[in-house]
Amino acid sequence: MTELKPLVFADLDDTLFQTRRKMNGADTHRQVAVAANGDPRKSSFMNARQWALFNWLQQTTELIPVTARSGDAFDRVDLPFNSWAILSNGALIHEPGGALHKPWAEKMHKLLHPLADTMQTILKEGCVAAEKAGIDVRSWVVREDDLATYVVFKLNAVTNESLAALEALPVPVKDWTRHFNAETLALIPPGSGKAAATSYLEQHLNGEAMRPMLGFGDSQSDLNFMGLTDILMMPRHSQIAASL
Repeated sequence: MTELKPLVFADLDDTLFQTRRKMNGADTHRQVAVAANGDPRKSSFMNARQWALFNWLQQTTELIPVTARSGDAFDRVDLPFNSWAILSNGALIHEPGGALHKPWAEKMHKLLHPLADTMQTILKEGCVAAEKAGIDVRSWVVREDDLATYVVFKLNAVTNESLAALEALPVPVKDWTRHFNAETLALIPPGSGKAAATSYLEQHLNGEAMRPMLGFGDSQSDLNFMGLTDILMMPRHSQIAASL
């Protein structure tokens, strides 16, 4: 009987690794991602246990990143992923070797291209709402080449008050995924997102093979894609764990 290698769909930031500030006193074992501006405070690290977990998953499963990171940000992750990858909160799927998966790209282009002006409106109104709430944010529309994929608001100064204000930020969206964790609020159009891409890729890779599937994530919104798998796993210090 042929052994079926499990499929593991895993979030990256705050699941497999994190910034030094979030390491809860653990010693850094390996730097695995460089910040866009090279700031070591915003670069990402693994502790020894996370490094051992990653190696075990690489050797025994087909490990598929499912991340909000754009293609450029994923390129700055120094880990030897060798399978598929779901990027930009589900707007991109890369094939093994890094090539863009064109069928999914075409589907996302049809979905997201008409929403470009809507995303700019959300961005503008969100900034106005943040100013009224007295919180200091930087914000942008995440783009992959010429395609707008989702909207991000990130705190510049993190306090308990600013976190609460950002989480409750009154942004004019309906039926969009509202992802809030750490100091970031992301707004993702319906039909896109990690769950949509995971569902597509699971059917593409698994079909009727019945390979066991595991989902790793840290955020409440990650439960959307994790719920498509057979076994759900989360870090001890995570938004999901804190809600249990």
